[in-house]
Amino acid sequence: MADDAQLIVDARRLYAGRFEGVLSTHSLEHPGYPLGSLVPYSLDRQGRPLILISHLAQHTRNLAMDPRCALTLVEPGEADPQQRMRLSLIAEAHRIKDRVDELAERHFRYFPAARPYFEELNFSFYRLEPGHAHLVGGFGAARWLGSDRLLSANPFDAATERAIVEHMNLEHRDALARYLRAIGLSEPPQPLSLAGIDGTGIDIRAAERLLRVPLPRKITTPADAREELVAMARPR
Repeated sequence: MADDAQLIVDARRLYAGRFEGVLSTHSLEHPGYPLGSLVPYSLDRQGRPLILISHLAQHTRNLAMDPRCALTLVEPGEADPQQRMRLSLIAEAHRIKDRVDELAERHFRYFPAARPYFEELNFSFYRLEPGHAHLVGGFGAARWLGSDRLLSANPFDAATERAIVEHMNLEHRDALARYLRAIGLSEPPQPLSLAGIDGTGIDIRAAERLLRVPLPRKITTPADAREELVAMARPR
């Protein structure tokens, strides 16, 4: 059971911190065949993936015909791919029409270069509503999971998260490098900025890279966040 529990923890970290995956849709032009497209994603306040896609893209036209899709994530690394964790989330994709600005604000902290696509090129946000996930934790370690075992709601509302992010980026940017060194990145690429925080981790933009730093414990309040961020920034 301990190994099982750790596998779920590792799967959640992959899901929350990968930021890109292969979106598979049902091909409109070649019925019966799947089409895979690499897409960046952020998470909404309930922990569901958000993607920003063009109405001209093949995968968008496919989703208009059939919203069923899958998002496949692969653990990064140089090791044998068969030994790395893989996660395929079965979902339905639905275009978001309400409260888009709040979602867009967070997404663009993660992917600043995507803003013109939304503001000038008529790209649209889609939310993936998860069903089940297929997890491969290495050779011979595969299982299906209910999405409730994977998703984790953000304990902070948009305004609270934004306040924490803005404070860290204005007053404590030097601490971000310490957080990244603690996860093994000895010389973090610059510039650094905090993109987001949730109950289990913080997400940092290091130049063009997005990196997730797990929190030592689960947090639920701004006071929790301050306590953990201060403790993590102390010299070791």
